[in-house]
Amino acid sequence: MMTLLAACILCFLMLYTLRGGLVSDRGLTVVGMDVQGLGLGALAFVAAAWYFGPLYGVAIVFSVMIHEFGHVAAFRIAGHHDARFRLIPLMGGVAISDTEPETQAHDFFITLMGPGICLAPMALAYALSDVVAPYSPQAAEFLWVFAIVTGALNFFNLLPFWPLDGGRCLRILTDTFVPGATNFITMAMSAAFAALAVAMQSLALLFFAIMGAQSLFSWSGAWVQRKRMTKGQGVLALAAYLFTAGAHFWGGFTMLARYL
Repeated sequence: MMTLLAACILCFLMLYTLRGGLVSDRGLTVVGMDVQGLGLGALAFVAAAWYFGPLYGVAIVFSVMIHEFGHVAAFRIAGHHDARFRLIPLMGGVAISDTEPETQAHDFFITLMGPGICLAPMALAYALSDVVAPYSPQAAEFLWVFAIVTGALNFFNLLPFWPLDGGRCLRILTDTFVPGATNFITMAMSAAFAALAVAMQSLALLFFAIMGAQSLFSWSGAWVQRKRMTKGQGVLALAAYLFTAGAHFWGGFTMLARYL
């Protein structure tokens, strides 16, 4: 019961943090309900279910949707009420806004809240899996799978490689503490990501690394003109990043150990 209580408190804190972005001022709007959008969504589910299994496939799709909604909610808090997201087969999803964040603090908040929002449902799923196990083993198994999938996916997403969320966080933090080294460190970590893909003999990761490098070279120069975080904000941002990454590593360790 203590675990369930802690998970409920975490859910409350997350809802409070995102209270200004959970619902759009314009109400709930479904975007992309066309043949192409529905097809991409279906393909995302089929690809995940085929590669990992039906139970893991459902868990992955739900986890990605919650992750992207976290970005959207953070966008709305920062004043981007046009924010929305779309699923992308084999690559997860992407949150979209027609305008860029005004400050690097906003950018960091928007970036981190994708993995950040997933902490609450991950913890709640772990707690509920023990509670419902005596009554419905199938439901308990799904909750457990959802929890480890959410932890593993978000920990991977927080690795400090461009264009993952962790790479974006690293770029902002570097620009806060060592602005002269921002481009060098970002490119070095992108090269390390490509080297990791080669070492793991993963064509999917290598393709992802190449696409990320391409987006890095086309990075808008307007980014460096945004207001930087203060050193105090940077310390808090770094602590939040490390806590979120550590919590997801703990939550997804079972799945990470299986596939690494």
